[in-house]
Amino acid sequence: MLKVNYAAEILEVSHFQKHSRYDYGAKLLDLALSKLGVQYEILISTSNDEFLNEARGELEVIKGNIDLHWMSTTEDRESEMIPVKIPLYRGMLGLRLLLVHKTEHQTLSNLSTLKELQRLTGGHGLHWKGLPIYAENGLPVFPHKNYENIFKLLKLKRIDYFHRGLNEIWREHDAHKKYLEVANNVMIYYPLPVYFFVTKHKPKLAEQLEKGLRLAIRDGSFKALFKNEMGKFIEKGQLSSRKLITLNNPNLPVDTPYIDTSWWMPNKFETQLNKAWSNE
Repeated sequence: MLKVNYAAEILEVSHFQKHSRYDYGAKLLDLALSKLGVQYEILISTSNDEFLNEARGELEVIKGNIDLHWMSTTEDRESEMIPVKIPLYRGMLGLRLLLVHKTEHQTLSNLSTLKELQRLTGGHGLHWKGLPIYAENGLPVFPHKNYENIFKLLKLKRIDYFHRGLNEIWREHDAHKKYLEVANNVMIYYPLPVYFFVTKHKPKLAEQLEKGLRLAIRDGSFKALFKNEMGKFIEKGQLSSRKLITLNNPNLPVDTPYIDTSWWMPNKFETQLNKAWSNE
């Protein structure tokens, strides 16, 4: 989106995350840049007219061929790129609901403990950074390099569930509702800050994004965007009626700031959330 200010030089900012599941991050990027009072243009980078996957796109950010992306934080990412340490999703991507086969829906909806979940096998992207989380918590997963094929594995019952973000699972369920359901009564949470990661070749851009995000927090437009984009998913999730299973996240850098989840998580789970952050 182009904002016009003819007296200023155009600030061009590139990313590669075109898939619809990244729409909120793209809107937040636009919001942050809009607070700077400069003319800017957001560009989407491709390779041979194809959109890049996460692993390839991240490498291009590290090299400096693409300016930024937004992903969950890890020590590697924070060392290889510049993290803008303002949690874009307010921790909500660490809240996972379970997509399950229709014939197993009732059984998996009755899950309530980590020990029960450890008896099952989940689906997971091969290149996603969350794999160590599931290993740390004793959860078997079947990793696959192709996102769409994980749904096929679930339909064939080669896996028991596919953990999905609160803002992702409803669209995915609609696409596969002939065979799959969202498990009732249960949800998983682990600390998962998602930041803008900027190439080290553009430290000024990282400073500008932090400034823009803080301005958006101060004037309320950040929260308004979050509520507008995520409110329907929060309401549909009926979080208060679910049992919460918390996991530890070994990927978190030691100095990761605690995330205030009060914008979306019921207060009744505060003790469990604190436990997850303290790795107890």
